[in-house]
Amino acid sequence: MTDLDRTALLDQLLRYVREDLATGVPSDLITAGSPLLELGVLDSVRTARLLAHIRTTYGVRVPPVHMTGEHFRTLETITDLVLLLRSQTASL
Repeated sequence: MTDLDRTALLDQLLRYVREDLATGVPSDLITAGSPLLELGVLDSVRTARLLAHIRTTYGVRVPPVHMTGEHFRTLETITDLVLLLRSQTASL
């Protein structure tokens, strides 16, 4: 995947979190590098909704081993995780 594809994916995830996840956090505080857990953007329910969105939109299932604070720290780390899992799936 090219950097442009990464940028597009990051933009799509950012838009989803800002517009569809109903976080209660002002959208201008949610950026690609915002600490999602610390801001309260992600909790168990919203994380489950985000995982469902990733699965249906991008065809990527996130295994439990990857459901860590490290991978879900920011939208940048989530984007990198989706790209990693897509590349692993494509190589199978």
